[in-house]
Amino acid sequence: MECAICLGPGQKRELELASPLLVAAGALGYAPLSLEAATRAAFGAFITPPLTARPLAGAASPRLARTTAGYVQHTGLRNPGLRQAIRLHARSWQRAGLPVVVALYGQTSGEFGDLAAQLAEVDWVQGLELHFPRHMAADEMAECARAASAESDVPCLVRLPFQGTIIAARACAEAGADALVVAAPPYARAMDEDGAWVHGPLHSPALAPAYAELLYEVARQVDVPLIGRGGIADIGDVLALVSAGAVAVQVDSLLWVQPAAGAWLYQSLEGEMTRRGAADWQAFVAHCRGNEIGHGPGDRTEPC
Repeated sequence: MECAICLGPGQKRELELASPLLVAAGALGYAPLSLEAATRAAFGAFITPPLTARPLAGAASPRLARTTAGYVQHTGLRNPGLRQAIRLHARSWQRAGLPVVVALYGQTSGEFGDLAAQLAEVDWVQGLELHFPRHMAADEMAECARAASAESDVPCLVRLPFQGTIIAARACAEAGADALVVAAPPYARAMDEDGAWVHGPLHSPALAPAYAELLYEVARQVDVPLIGRGGIADIGDVLALVSAGAVAVQVDSLLWVQPAAGAWLYQSLEGEMTRRGAADWQAFVAHCRGNEIGHGPGDRTEPC
């Protein structure tokens, strides 16, 4: 596939994606080298699980509740902390053969600034993805994005919340985010098989149309590269996000049950490009959107 997506042009270190498919934060843990080479080659970048300033032990059980629509999972952001993660995984990430984007989680602009500063001296990091508490106000998200960008020379991606997406998108775009990820999973509450409540992100292919609608609306409001995620179960879901305005797509919970899914999604995209006579990814994106990006009120994008 001829693909050259550049995020953060003008940064000291740009993020260049050789594939529009990205491993979403936490989808494959910390070890991209555990994947088969063909699967790893399908992805344009690997996003780490979200890392915090200090280690977090995670949530107590129960952590998972299955529903007819998917599942609710609450991990409590279990992670070793940024410094320990660098010590444990730096060598693996350096040898991954694809760009590594480090996801960061904090609650204040000061925290994000400190985390970004710690990564500034790590040459193999090629991007940051900021994750926020779900109730954080849009202006606070913007301040966090400014703080992280000020301490980093790599592109800064911001993962938007499922609720309040448009307001947050405008604020973070104005703050200088290099790309917006649309969007974090919605929170839900469900009972596990023992009747205990689990409260956390809802992962479900039933949400794919809702994510496409969110992305479509964001694309009409901001002029920043958008990365779609959420609900992806097959190639049709990828095409819907691209048609709605995404320049790239993160594959998330599908990889938990089918680690090799990236390879067949990539092959399916190549097949679609051939069928439509698209010479490269940019031409394919334009075809999917009917040559309209859909950034202005009243614009329409045609489905693939």
